[in-house]
Amino acid sequence: MKQKSQKNKNVRRTNLMTLIILAAVILSIAGTVFFGNMSFYSKSAPQEDDIIFDLSDYDFEGGDTAYLNGKWYIYKDALVVSEGGTDGEASAVLDIPFSWYDAVAGNGFIPRDKASYVCYIKNVNSDEFLSMFIKNIPSAYRIYINDVLVSYNGNLSGEDIWTEAAHNDLPFTLQKDGVYRLAVETRTQNNLGLYMPVQMSDYSSANARQSMSVAFRFLVCGIVFSCAVIFIVLKYTVNRDLYSLWLPVLSFILLLRLFLTNEGFAVMQKFFGDISYDVIGTFSFVLTFIIKLTALIYITKNVKIKVADNVYVLFSAIFLVLSLGVNFFPDTVFNAYYHLLLQLVSVIIDIYIINKLCIEIVKKTDYARLYLLSYIFIVVGVLIDVFFTNGIIHANCSSVMPVCFLLFVIFTAIIHALRIKKLFEFAIQAEKFEIELEKANTSLMLSQIQPHFMYNALNTIKSLIRKDPEKAEKAVIDFSMYLRGNMDSLTKTDPIPFSEELAHIKHYCNIEQLRFGDKLDVFYEIGTDEFYVPTLSVQPIVENAIKHGVTKKAEGGSVTIITDEDKYNYYLTVEDDGVGFDVVKALKMKDDKRSHVGIKNVKERLEVIMNAEVDIQSEPGKGSKVVITLPKDKNVKTLQESLEFQEKTIALEEMEI
Repeated sequence: MKQKSQKNKNVRRTNLMTLIILAAVILSIAGTVFFGNMSFYSKSAPQEDDIIFDLSDYDFEGGDTAYLNGKWYIYKDALVVSEGGTDGEASAVLDIPFSWYDAVAGNGFIPRDKASYVCYIKNVNSDEFLSMFIKNIPSAYRIYINDVLVSYNGNLSGEDIWTEAAHNDLPFTLQKDGVYRLAVETRTQNNLGLYMPVQMSDYSSANARQSMSVAFRFLVCGIVFSCAVIFIVLKYTVNRDLYSLWLPVLSFILLLRLFLTNEGFAVMQKFFGDISYDVIGTFSFVLTFIIKLTALIYITKNVKIKVADNVYVLFSAIFLVLSLGVNFFPDTVFNAYYHLLLQLVSVIIDIYIINKLCIEIVKKTDYARLYLLSYIFIVVGVLIDVFFTNGIIHANCSSVMPVCFLLFVIFTAIIHALRIKKLFEFAIQAEKFEIELEKANTSLMLSQIQPHFMYNALNTIKSLIRKDPEKAEKAVIDFSMYLRGNMDSLTKTDPIPFSEELAHIKHYCNIEQLRFGDKLDVFYEIGTDEFYVPTLSVQPIVENAIKHGVTKKAEGGSVTIITDEDKYNYYLTVEDDGVGFDVVKALKMKDDKRSHVGIKNVKERLEVIMNAEVDIQSEPGKGSKVVITLPKDKNVKTLQESLEFQEKTIALEEMEI
């Protein structure tokens, strides 16, 4: 009942944490949209009632940029300059940036269309060359001032429509006292409307800002690429078992996402030719989904979160259905909502990953908080970029996604630096352990060569020489073999077959039975002896049972040694019906105290070297029972094998990246 209550409490904590994190993400994105758009509209050029922008307050030579946000005439299905269309009757007056499709076309889906936008500008204070452009709009466009072309993007003539990420600006100058007619012609296949602002600035300043944006994006791309390459190198040069390829794969996909939007694709397009920005816009949504699915696999594998295979299959199947639908049913409402549905599935994956990481945080899994924080950067960066490229955020947020991806890489590097540090610490501890183990073996061997035991054994042999020479001879053999076993343990650091340890136990018990006669019985129920134990790891337990258990009872008693096995473990039990002892007190005592011979030392050696579980049960007056559980898959033959096994286990848990 108590366990169920704790489980319910953890579920509530997980759900609450998930909701808080999702709320924080939503608020951060909503805040970016709100304050970004407020800042954007505060920079809008003042406009008169007759759709004329007054630019007298702008110092273009000083680096000012005019955002022509406000009322524009819109002409549906007309290119008013290049096709000689008339601007006599406007379809509507619309606030730009905005989509005329939403305002005029109703709810029907129009797969491709053209439109023109017209306004006027005056009082342009600049003697230098000016530049006019529209950033990050997936539409082909041309900008004319008094029917003279000053900027263009892509091709909007004929049926073959393609767009560019880069804007091609032609430098121009204007008279200060002139009033100029500004016309923007657009044409696109899917994304209708002029939902990004028309900007006007000094030509050299605009190019400088563009160059800085491109340089920053490619700097981030270089860092992400370096991260991916480093992990691939580690995979194939350090240890193939310690590294998987999911992090490099995720890094390369993030890199591709940076290249295919905004300034990144503007440069790529100059190298690889006329690839339509319309097509790339769709591909960027597909990449967003692939990023989330890859991140899901990377995080679940790395944090060791149990996720059923059908979860991956389900998300992949949804993606396949959407992709097939948009190809088999083009120019339909399905095509209109394809991007939205794909983004919705991506958000569902975000929620799923965040919830799984919250579960691990509640369970106090190592580095779960850092993984969650690093993933949130991906979520926020991608969503803000999607909002920006689709005109929901009008302020320039093209650098937000690169910054978020850079933070993801930094936090990922921190996580793995901590893991590598932990791995090195383990290696140092393993080396110290090997030294301490040698000391412990020496200490244990010396503790077994006890003057009192030797004196008693020799006296027993002496008394038998006259009474029973045959028994005396056997006792001498047992005693010499016992001493030899102790001396051999000084040089043996590797585990030994249990059959050897059992022989040593029998030599010891034979001597003690000669001393105590009918007061001591020893029984052997050996189911298997085909496993390994550290040298002198079981004999001290038997000695404790005899010395501090059975022989302390007036009537004596018995000691039973049992071995057994199942599919996964070997079991070794030493049981006596002696006087018993206080387990806690015995484990706290140092090994040099003679109340219990090396019991703490033995327990630690079995646990560390053989990954065994040692369960000590005892009750004063009722006897003792020691059960040693030895996992079969960890029953090593050498100390080096034990150290390598532990190092590999820790490494696989900490470094599966």
